[in-house]
Amino acid sequence: MKNKLILAVSLLVAGLVGTVSAKDLKVLMIGNSFSVCVGNCLPSIVQTFPEHSLELTSAMIGGCPLEKHVNNIKAAEKNPEKGKYSISVWTVGKGSPIQHKNYKGNLIDLLKKQPYDIVTIQQASRLSWQWESYEPFAGELIAFIRQCQPEAEIVIQQTWSYRADAASLKRFKVDQTGMYEHLRDAYRQLAEKYKFRVIPTGDAVQLFRKYTPVKYQAPADTNFEYPNVPSREGDVVGSAKWAKPKTKGKAKDEGKKNDPAELKLRVDTHHLNPDGHYLQACVWFSFLYGEPADKITWAPEGMAPEFAALLRKCAKEAVESYTQVK
Repeated sequence: MKNKLILAVSLLVAGLVGTVSAKDLKVLMIGNSFSVCVGNCLPSIVQTFPEHSLELTSAMIGGCPLEKHVNNIKAAEKNPEKGKYSISVWTVGKGSPIQHKNYKGNLIDLLKKQPYDIVTIQQASRLSWQWESYEPFAGELIAFIRQCQPEAEIVIQQTWSYRADAASLKRFKVDQTGMYEHLRDAYRQLAEKYKFRVIPTGDAVQLFRKYTPVKYQAPADTNFEYPNVPSREGDVVGSAKWAKPKTKGKAKDEGKKNDPAELKLRVDTHHLNPDGHYLQACVWFSFLYGEPADKITWAPEGMAPEFAALLRKCAKEAVESYTQVK
């Protein structure tokens, strides 16, 4: 009786944070810029746990929604040169250096070439908060994944809401909290419909916004001079950098040092910044390996220990408080 009770408790804990016995994982992310960034920190975290290994593959097209993933599969079925993705693969062996390669490919080849333990899907961020945008495309993509990978677990990454000053929010006629609540509900509906687990990245981002002692404030003065950029403190979403305006073709002076007079300040209010990349990776590691996020010791170079601990706290709470579909 005592052994049965211990087993029941163990299974309950495992259900909160994933499959604790999983140590060697092959994961395919079918997504966009909100998924490829997992590769920025997750391999480094896994590397510090010599009992674990990871082969993380990202199939990415910027801003790619579920509908386009389906259309790309249909196009590649007719012509393998169509429906190409930017493919990134990170391999972390037990105690060995991280290997990383990039190439172009399509989803058909990826899904038929080798078996995966986990395949993740997500909606494009601009549509993530609109449940009506998910179907029938999610169902079609899921059917194709199951056809090619019958043994793989399909998992949903819950994405996040934009920074409070994002112009997109005005176009959506919703604020940051509203976008988060809508996307959380939409991903939940998807999970309930197909009985999938959810990686609660968006919840972790929202928890950081709750717990951070410094709240993000949009700059009152936007007239910045090179090389100054607005502060991103107070949010794990959003960053800014000076860069040349995008032009078609190669610039004539390619390779030459940039002239500050030619640079333009680009402000990104949608994507995770480097702090967010670490938060996201902590969430994914905890979810994938069933390890509490506060067990992670690696942090990006230059990140203050107390700030890294706050991010791990948010990741831990997000994973352990999310009620997965039964």
